[in-house]
Amino acid sequence: MSILLQENYQLFQKVNSYAGHWPWLDLIMVFCANTLIFFWPVILLLLWGRPLSWRKRLLRPGEEAIAQVCRAVVLWVPLACVLAYLLNLSVEQFIFEPRPFVSHQVHLLTTHLADDSFPSDHTAWSFAVLGMMLFSLPSLLLSAWSQRINEKRAGNTTALLFPLLLMGMALVMAGSIGLARVFVGVHYPGDILGGASSGLIAASIMTLLRHRMRQLTQGIMHRMQRIHLA
Repeated sequence: MSILLQENYQLFQKVNSYAGHWPWLDLIMVFCANTLIFFWPVILLLLWGRPLSWRKRLLRPGEEAIAQVCRAVVLWVPLACVLAYLLNLSVEQFIFEPRPFVSHQVHLLTTHLADDSFPSDHTAWSFAVLGMMLFSLPSLLLSAWSQRINEKRAGNTTALLFPLLLMGMALVMAGSIGLARVFVGVHYPGDILGGASSGLIAASIMTLLRHRMRQLTQGIMHRMQRIHLA
């Protein structure tokens, strides 16, 4: 265990040692560590897509199937984030790790409470969102295949590519948030790994529930269509 803790601290030192040398990089990392997490709702709104009443044309069957999968993911993301946070709280009952700036001399670029460092809540929430999106990939590909989306039709191709593009953006965002939390001096790399694990576990559980409770999800989406939100 001591070897793992030592390697954890050494990796933290390597990442945090770059802080304070380039003002532009510090600004980017502080933004990613503190503010980027608030852009997740933007990603989810884009994944939800425009309501049917706002569209100039009706969706093709394949496009509608993909839209249904994406919207089901968005509906279940809040529950995944709550579960990820509860998992973190459970871990904190058994493991207490002081913040890096409490135990060591670090390049601290932002203010933070001297509370428990392991695991990272920011990373848990971010990877819960990312996990929900990534775990929907099989359903998206199945919808594309069953509806022959891979035919040479621009509209159908865009319907599949856009969620994939958002997944790529989500991956970059989640990784940037985790890296930045170490860079600015408020988390160890192990905290990020622990938070990511909580997020992915929560996302996997909620994905299973989403598949088992399709009727509930569809009922919610039908009601949202009636009020022109879907």
